[in-house]
Amino acid sequence: MKHVYTHDNIAVVHSAKNILALNDIESFVKNENTIPNGARHGIENTFIELWITNDQDFDRAATIIEEQLTNPPPTPPWHCSKCAEENDGSFDFCWKCQTEK
Repeated sequence: MKHVYTHDNIAVVHSAKNILALNDIESFVKNENTIPNGARHGIENTFIELWITNDQDFDRAATIIEEQLTNPPPTPPWHCSKCAEENDGSFDFCWKCQTEK
């Protein structure tokens, strides 16, 4: 067993676990049940860990996680052609008038 990924958000760790499962890599989540206890006792730096079962899968698992869980570069803001409102680059529709990008 080898530790392959750590994050403080349980949803992100389970997403990584699901990605590995889709690639036939067996893994398990560690510390997911200790977070509520840590918060109760003031421990805020307890991270959730993803471990792979078979050591020989480590390199492939690390590569898959790196490729699949990287955040895309931010898209620059854009101005609506109808109302001229500035919108976040991630929006496909104007937040003000709902005109498509």
